[in-house]
Amino acid sequence: MVDAEQRSHSIRGLVDTDVGPLRKFTGVFDSMPDEKKTYGEGEKKRTSTQISLNFKDIEVIEAIEPYHFPIFTILLTESNRKKSKYGVMGQSLAVVLDMQYTPEQLDPSSPEYIKPSARMDLKDCIGKRMGWVLADGEEGRPTPPDLFDGRANEGKGGDVPTLAWTVYMVEGVGVLGEEGNTPTDKAMELLDGKTLAAFNKLALADPTIRADGDLLAAISLPASAPNSFGNTMITSGQFTKDKTGVFHKVVAAG
Repeated sequence: MVDAEQRSHSIRGLVDTDVGPLRKFTGVFDSMPDEKKTYGEGEKKRTSTQISLNFKDIEVIEAIEPYHFPIFTILLTESNRKKSKYGVMGQSLAVVLDMQYTPEQLDPSSPEYIKPSARMDLKDCIGKRMGWVLADGEEGRPTPPDLFDGRANEGKGGDVPTLAWTVYMVEGVGVLGEEGNTPTDKAMELLDGKTLAAFNKLALADPTIRADGDLLAAISLPASAPNSFGNTMITSGQFTKDKTGVFHKVVAAG
């Protein structure tokens, strides 16, 4: 039987607990043991794998209360769904790890293309210092993702903003940004004050954006497509567009 410490947990091919006082930190990724958890009985019985991401030599960058311990653990339930806490973590980590590859190595049409399954993965980060930031939308941190919660809508379930850990740095590999900004944050920064044509030219050349396949696809869609990046920013109320075609980020009042 494969030892729990040695089992490879992948953040590639992606289709609850208290988060603690830390909000942003760096630490050396020490180990990732897992444990099978069983819930329910009979036909409703289900099994999941809970992974403990253990860090040592902690450097606290942001916290809601003093934290003086040298270690910290992030608990996640393994999932292949992008819309899960594990999926949010995995997608952010993949963006950082893919910064080491050239545009040709990330382009499926290129002979130099490296398949996601052959790229650096979570297990390869053990021993490296990593930077983590909690997506809680507070004090400039990333916006919490909308994830499914079975308790929402009076027990009917639905997507609700959910606190989730994201990766912004892997030592010697890549850094997403000093504030842990996501590729979408970067795209929004580039869109502000520009026409769609000017934005597209900058966005398609940006390595952070190019590392996010879904975002890149949305930006590459025709301007008339309802789910293009520009249209999504307008329909979500995050941007407006003036008569000259220039996009402007909506600033919250207060």
